[in-house]
Amino acid sequence: MMLSLGPIIFGLILGVIIGSQLRLDISGAKFTLASFVVIFIAGLIVAWQSGNYPFYNDLPISTAFMSALIGIFVGKLLFARSK
Repeated sequence: MMLSLGPIIFGLILGVIIGSQLRLDISGAKFTLASFVVIFIAGLIVAWQSGNYPFYNDLPISTAFMSALIGIFVGKLLFARSK
């Protein structure tokens, strides 16, 4: 079992870029901690159902999708944009 780092690194970089551009406080919509937990659980289910690429056999979930999802949360926490 060999962990392929390419999709993880590129997914994390893309997720941080997208997460840094998100605005969550516009038009009266409020995102609470519970909404972030629900989004993360839904992303985990999607990553598990989509699986990895056929020639990657390291984990049963999509590592690129999960690292992009984590990157979005990290980018939002580190580089949050206000209005």
